[in-house]
Amino acid sequence: MNNFIEIINLKKVFNLSSNNKLLLFKNLNFNIPRNSITSIIGPSGCGKSTLLNILGLLDSNFGGKYFFDSISINKINNKKLNKIRNQKIGFVHQFFHLIPELSVVENIILPALVQKDKISDIIKDADNLLKVFEIFDKKNMKPNKLSGGEQQRVAIARSLINKPDLILADEMTGNLDEKTSDEIINFFLNFVANHNISLIYVTHNQRYADMAETQYKLENKNLVLK
Repeated sequence: MNNFIEIINLKKVFNLSSNNKLLLFKNLNFNIPRNSITSIIGPSGCGKSTLLNILGLLDSNFGGKYFFDSISINKINNKKLNKIRNQKIGFVHQFFHLIPELSVVENIILPALVQKDKISDIIKDADNLLKVFEIFDKKNMKPNKLSGGEQQRVAIARSLINKPDLILADEMTGNLDEKTSDEIINFFLNFVANHNISLIYVTHNQRYADMAETQYKLENKNLVLK
C-alpha cells in the first residue's frame, strides 16, 4: 500500500433521533501520498469538519476502512489511536483554541508534554518554532495580548511541536482578515512543503483551495477530484 492515507467506502451516519438519521458520507473513497498538500472545499454543513475528525482519529464511529501509514485504524484500540494522534497528527482550527491562562510558549509545548520528553528539549524545539514564525519576542505573553494572526501562528506552531507526519487544518484563516489570511496561508504552505509534512486543509476560499497540489470538492456525500 503506497498511500499515506487511504479511506475505502467510508460511511458516516448521525442519529438525530430514534427515527431520524442523517447520512453524511456514502461510499466515500480518499487517498493521499506522503508529503503532499491537499485542499477540501464545500458548502457549510456538507461534512468537511466531520471528515477531518475521522482523518484525525477523533471520530471512530464510521463504516468503511481507514488506513493510516499502512496501519488499519479499524483494528487498533483506543490507547494506540491516542498515541498515533498525539505523535503523528497536528491540528489547526479556525478559532485557535489557545488556553488563555498559559503563555505563548506554554501553549505550544502542551502536546509534547504527553510524550514525557525532556522539558529542556521541548522548550528548545518551541523556541525554534517561535523564531521561524517570527513571534519569539511574544513567547511569555498571554494569548489575549496577541493579534489574531499572531494567535494563529501560535496555534500552528503548537500543531508542529511533536514533528507530526500529518497536519489537519479546519478553516485556519476563517477568523482572520484577508491580508492576514494571505500571510498565514502562504507562510504555512511553504513551511509544510519544505519540511516533508502532509497537509489536508478545509477552506471556503476557492483561491486558497487552488494553492494545494491536489484539490477536492465535497458534494453529494462524496469527494470529487477537481
